[in-house]
Amino acid sequence: MSTTTTDSPTRIRHIYDGNAGLYADSLVTEAAALLDAYLAAAEQHGLDRNAVDGDGWLAQGAAETIARKYSRPAAERTSAELSQLVRDLNAALTAEGLEVVPTQIRMGTGVAPLPGGPTWGMNGGLTVALYSDSGWRLMVNAPRTTVHTINAPDSADGIREVAQLVHGVLRGDIRDPFRLNR
Repeated sequence: MSTTTTDSPTRIRHIYDGNAGLYADSLVTEAAALLDAYLAAAEQHGLDRNAVDGDGWLAQGAAETIARKYSRPAAERTSAELSQLVRDLNAALTAEGLEVVPTQIRMGTGVAPLPGGPTWGMNGGLTVALYSDSGWRLMVNAPRTTVHTINAPDSADGIREVAQLVHGVLRGDIRDPFRLNR
């Protein structure tokens, strides 16, 4: 579990890159700040930063804690809140230059594949969904599919990050969670 760098954002990104989900940059920043706070607290107790997290457990804990923070809302979202978030997502995807298409996935937004990018399923596209009791979900735009988490806030900035992550997957610039060798 040990990492090769003391740069907190790089350590957190390394942990997140080993997971099947996608992680917004804001989560990396937040988890890195938590890791730095953990390490500072260790120093205040007379412990050496490198010795206290040589195996990476504090980094792992910071990464998991922040990801869990966004895995579900504090309170269930209402239908009106969900509808607004989906409208905002559609606008963010469109602003990213992506084509929003129909999907059979409830509370989902279908996204067409990009020319030259990877494809999935019969129509080749993806779906992003958000439910009353969960965070963002990414799946193939098909009735039966594997679901991956997009770890991002449900704020305006988080929605833009979701759109950017989806765009990156569709371009092939971001590691495809559906094709991981697990």
